[in-house]
Amino acid sequence: MRARLGAPLPARLGVAVSGGSDSLALMVLLAEMARQDGTELVVATVDHGLRRESRAEALQVTEQAQALGLTHDILTWTDHPAGGNLQGEARAARYRLLATWSRARGAAGVAVGHTAEDQAETVLMRLRRASGVTGLAAMAVRSQREGVEILRPLLGVRRADLRRSLLARGMTWIEDPSNSDDRFERVRMRNAMEALAPLGLTVEALSQVAENMQRADQALGSMVSEVAARIASVQLGAVRLDLTGFYAQPEEIGRRLLLAGLAYVSGGVYAPRREALEEALMRLSRGQGGTLQGCRMLVKRDTLWITREWNAVRDRSSPALSQRTDWDGAWRIAHAGAPAEGVEIRPLGAEGLKSVANWRDLGLPREVLLPLPSLWKGGAFLLAPLLQSHPDWTCAAIRPPATWASGSLSH
Repeated sequence: MRARLGAPLPARLGVAVSGGSDSLALMVLLAEMARQDGTELVVATVDHGLRRESRAEALQVTEQAQALGLTHDILTWTDHPAGGNLQGEARAARYRLLATWSRARGAAGVAVGHTAEDQAETVLMRLRRASGVTGLAAMAVRSQREGVEILRPLLGVRRADLRRSLLARGMTWIEDPSNSDDRFERVRMRNAMEALAPLGLTVEALSQVAENMQRADQALGSMVSEVAARIASVQLGAVRLDLTGFYAQPEEIGRRLLLAGLAYVSGGVYAPRREALEEALMRLSRGQGGTLQGCRMLVKRDTLWITREWNAVRDRSSPALSQRTDWDGAWRIAHAGAPAEGVEIRPLGAEGLKSVANWRDLGLPREVLLPLPSLWKGGAFLLAPLLQSHPDWTCAAIRPPATWASGSLSH
């Protein structure tokens, strides 16, 4: 755990505990390390409210945390979706709640209890989807989720060892019945591991695959960053790539550059469907653009532009707050003057662009400008703060342009 977390621990660290054996053991072991390092450990349990027993289980964790001298908070998920992928929605909600809690607590990150078994099961699930290098890299020891660092110090530890550690301390854990429900993919993969182990596809072997792929993924990511520095830039939130340089790249590097551009412009966390991505790459190879993931890919002479798609923002509007407003997850608009009563933020569009007299002097495609934020009042255009200066209004990118290619996704 120390090798994965580094030493010493940060001044304050969060830990997510469901009450199951893995996260409970994580809390116990981290509590011992925290006492040695003088670290304040804060604990949270997410109550998804999907089972009648969930509140009582969360309260049981409260007792166990307090017995270790730790503070514990229960985070409740209330906005359940009506249908769809409930497990996926619950997982996303869990990270959202933990991220908000971690920031409020001033924690340097949140440790979660994923084990070697969880890593092996993830590799199997990614194999079933015919994933590439990034997918088979599975879970990283350190990653970012909702703007908070997620730590997985138990990825190299077997579940049986953790349970023996708890039993030696006289501690019991909660058994979630969903962990044996084969309607869920992860449970089916867990069951399949028993049949695969005699063939040599053990937890250790699959975990090693993940480590191998992580090294390869890091190397490819470094190459993408180096290529991006040579052939690409960001202008007014759009990624601009030299087409000759883009076409000259190996297929995987070109794919990652495109994915990085789409992720940066749209703010998306997940890659688009493989089929849609392959179709987009095929069109680009013929010099044709298209739309994907709320973005428009535009081929203009010797340049490939990846910009926000007009249709993705055309109906988006929000009131401009007195001091600061975030718009489309991409722009932060600040106001320094008197209260901005009645002012709305809308995409610039063709109507607003007519009021920006010198927009052609910018040398940028019209399609790059149309989805930019602008200010309106009573249906009348006031200002495009990215294109026109004003003493009271400013607009800046939320996602730093220099980092656009640093977190590229690949299947």
